[in-house]
Amino acid sequence: MKRILFIFLCLCLSLQIWSDKKALGFADMFTAGRLSSPVISPDGQWVVFAVKTADINANTFQTNLYATDMQGRALKKLTEGKGSHFNPRFLKSGRLTFVSTRDGAPQVFSLDLKNPRDIKAVTAVSSGISNFLWSSDEKTIAFAQDIDPRATTFAEAMAMEKEASGSKVQAKLLTGLMFRVWDSWRDGKRSHVFQHRPGTSEFTDLTPGDFDTPPLDLGGNQDYLFSGDGAWFAYVKNTDPVVAISTNNDVFLRDQRNGKEKNISINNKGGDANPVFSPNNKYLAYLSMRRPGFEADKKDIILYDLKSGKLQNLTAAFPDTISDFIFGADEKTIYFIASQSIYHPIFRLRIASKKIDKIVPAVNANSLRLTPDGRTLVYMVQNVTLPQELFKFDLRRRQQIQLTRFNADLFKDVQMNRAELFHFKGAHDELIEGMLLKPPFFDAGKKYPLVFLIHGGPQGGWTDDFHYRWNHSMFASPGYVVAAINFHGSTGYGQPFTDSISGDWGGAPFIDLVKGQQYLVETFPFIDKDKIVAAGASYGGFMINWIAGHSDDFKYPFRCLVSHDGIFDSRSMYYSTEELWFEEWEHGGTPWESGLYEKWNPANHVAKFKVPILVVHGENDFRVPVTQGLMLFTALQRRGVKSKMLYFPDENHFVQKPQNARLWWRTVFDWFAENITDQ
Repeated sequence: MKRILFIFLCLCLSLQIWSDKKALGFADMFTAGRLSSPVISPDGQWVVFAVKTADINANTFQTNLYATDMQGRALKKLTEGKGSHFNPRFLKSGRLTFVSTRDGAPQVFSLDLKNPRDIKAVTAVSSGISNFLWSSDEKTIAFAQDIDPRATTFAEAMAMEKEASGSKVQAKLLTGLMFRVWDSWRDGKRSHVFQHRPGTSEFTDLTPGDFDTPPLDLGGNQDYLFSGDGAWFAYVKNTDPVVAISTNNDVFLRDQRNGKEKNISINNKGGDANPVFSPNNKYLAYLSMRRPGFEADKKDIILYDLKSGKLQNLTAAFPDTISDFIFGADEKTIYFIASQSIYHPIFRLRIASKKIDKIVPAVNANSLRLTPDGRTLVYMVQNVTLPQELFKFDLRRRQQIQLTRFNADLFKDVQMNRAELFHFKGAHDELIEGMLLKPPFFDAGKKYPLVFLIHGGPQGGWTDDFHYRWNHSMFASPGYVVAAINFHGSTGYGQPFTDSISGDWGGAPFIDLVKGQQYLVETFPFIDKDKIVAAGASYGGFMINWIAGHSDDFKYPFRCLVSHDGIFDSRSMYYSTEELWFEEWEHGGTPWESGLYEKWNPANHVAKFKVPILVVHGENDFRVPVTQGLMLFTALQRRGVKSKMLYFPDENHFVQKPQNARLWWRTVFDWFAENITDQ
């Protein structure tokens, strides 16, 4: 009897706790602190990191710096007041330097961790500095700046910029590709790296010429740096005549002692980026993609011996693409992060034997760092219920410990569920993986609408992350089951699987989605087969548009669709986008050479459009230009298909401003509710 009473009381308590919980709201999700840029102090006792937070009412973001001790017991805020403070870098003395807009234009400042109010200005560069690094002797800094390549000095470049900005004529004379990238016009400028001695007017252009460093696209975490002994300077640039059709970024190495320079990746015509020097300056390593013109090729770690000049691929036998890596303190080991399934686990590579071990599995990690003693890894971790937080991994004890719980108070009353994996036979009878997220306060005896999400890329993938635009927990919050399938072409399942989408945009991936939808409805009894909606962005938007013309192929009908920045007309997409290498690789050439643009063209199937569609597009999206969304909306309206268009004059491929993001979520949820409500 006592046991029964105890169980009853526990049940009542759990129900009470559950009743005090709430579903994730937009303000909860969007105002969560966004941790990034961790750096470890020279004594190994502190980790400093940036936290970006949104003020929805003010429609702004602010970034501040925080520090946690290596035990995760002490958390202190280092910066206060107006402006944002970011890109932290430690000096050997332990003093922290960083970029701040506290006085207007971004400049480098420094502070003492023991007395954070002891802030001193380091630079007063007229153009401002958004990112920087120190030379090995800590007497100079290097920073990137967009300039007119005809300028012979930094002062001349700034004078030319001032004259251009003050002109009443803002016309642009285009003379070649690429004239715009992502969401900005190039205006004939190039990104150059300058070396500057703070407190003086000394500026040296380290990367002169009509080229960009960092490169315009496909770059790494840091594409210019000095070796620890100051003997070498490495940087990345693309010297091909038409960058719009080239992924041939190369790693250049300059001997600072004699000025001699060479392209160490000259024999590889694919993309090379992210050079990293080993701690004792024996090696330089970088990430490399082999195939020219393919931006989603497998990334390998290439090791260059600074003494002998020998190059070797350390991960040729490893099946997955690598996103981040660091050297071990002994120069015998490399730690790296790779994409596997819905995770980004951490691996250890023995340089001599090329043996690889997975040391932190089933984790979505990024921003990998190593303590100076080489004993502890520090990195960020996230999942669908956890915005990024700092973790550490003791390499001797093989133990992972969470260092920060920055958003714990914000989410203490929020009910969210972890992602579950499911598998089914897709195209070519190959096993396809997906993520399923149940709504808060899930009741297995009830029926729930299904939100069917389609990722972009197309060589991307749904991962166990806390996304601020396509947040799975947010989609689930109104009471929806959320499904996200990693169809053919997704990353995390080996390079051949990733390759399989090229030239087959509406083929195997579409079949995977058709079979996946049927599998979900017929496997999970809590999914309401009569209330299914779908949404996707970029390639996911293309697939939504493709589904619109092939909706009868699905066994269970969609009540409505959301197409965000999706390709509607494949031919005009080629002639208006900026990354032509992407289009030419994916469709086997130019539109006058390949028939795939027409084969996989949603515009050719407008006559079959009938499912209601919400179209979303941003004016400043140069990757998938806004005309794609306008054409889609025009086609829907002319066909008499129920449709709306949400147009953002001040957003790019992403919707990022706080109030715009709030409107996006509100409009999408209203569209779902309007179309799944029983008539």
